Amino acid sequence: MRRFLVRTIAAIVSFVSIVVLLAVAVPPDENGYLWVYNRKLALLDTVPPPRIILVGGSNLAFGIDSHRIQDSLHCRMVNMGLHGGIGIRLALEDVEARLHEGDLVVVAMEYGNFFGGGNGEPETLPALMAATGWRDMGRLNARQWQNVVAGIPRLAAANAKRLLRAALGGGLDTPSSSVSYRYVAAGFNDLGDEVSHWTLPPGSVEPSRPFTPRGIDADFMHWLETALHACRQRGATVVMLPPICPRQHFGCTYAPAIAQSLDSIGYPFAASPLALTVPDSCAYNGGYHVSRQGVDIATARIIALLRNRSSREAANREATPLPQLHEQP
Repeated sequence: MRRFLVRTIAAIVSFVSIVVLLAVAVPPDENGYLWVYNRKLALLDTVPPPRIILVGGSNLAFGIDSHRIQDSLHCRMVNMGLHGGIGIRLALEDVEARLHEGDLVVVAMEYGNFFGGGNGEPETLPALMAATGWRDMGRLNARQWQNVVAGIPRLAAANAKRLLRAALGGGLDTPSSSVSYRYVAAGFNDLGDEVSHWTLPPGSVEPSRPFTPRGIDADFMHWLETALHACRQRGATVVMLPPICPRQHFGCTYAPAIAQSLDSIGYPFAASPLALTVPDSCAYNGGYHVSRQGVDIATARIIALLRNRSSREAANREATPLPQLHEQP
């Protein structure tokens, strides 16, 4: 019996060791979709202020024409939107650490963050850690660590497939395609927009599942208030916008408690929650992914919202009386 237990434990340890090695020792996929997060961080480090920085998930990656916003508003752009499965915590903390006086931070996060704590998902967060060289592991919270550990077997399996593909002559990196959509780093432009889907026909989009009411995560709202305040402390302006999505998906994911919670911490939506919804015909291949037509609609609306906001601020400054200067005796 003792020998059986020893052999069983040894087999388990060996299996776990192999899984961990496959997850952490295989070089990252440099054409993988999440690899582009490194390029987005490089933009934050190199694009001079003032900048408009978009922070959110794939609704921004797939839904924005940053060059059009940059040309219209005459301000440099950085689109940090990538994947809702990363969670807003990691992205917003990375942005906050790189802010400068005069930056405008536009946050448009997927609604799941409000209920799940913004900590990411096991399917995505460990893959991002691998893509970025595991550099952020030291600052993950307990729930993020849980997601990373839970996702290690999936990451190991994906890396095993990559090794097999490389052994068969296909290389370690995901190949691109010009005829069908693939989630690859090569699909992004120089400002952080996913643009390869603009010229492709819409994929199949399944109807979103009906929304199951859940409570807003109170810890997340406290963290969000603190994080947004830290952005303002660095001299940046913060604008909260609803995420870009087709109308049907909005109806299945939004809850009025979201806007109420943002009001309660002093960072309300700068527009109606419906402001950035697009017709269902503009859906591309997922709930928060829109086609080129949807990109044009959402981009035009964001330009108008930011331009109107700037006009209101200018009017308020002009309407503010100048302080009276008193002559010294």
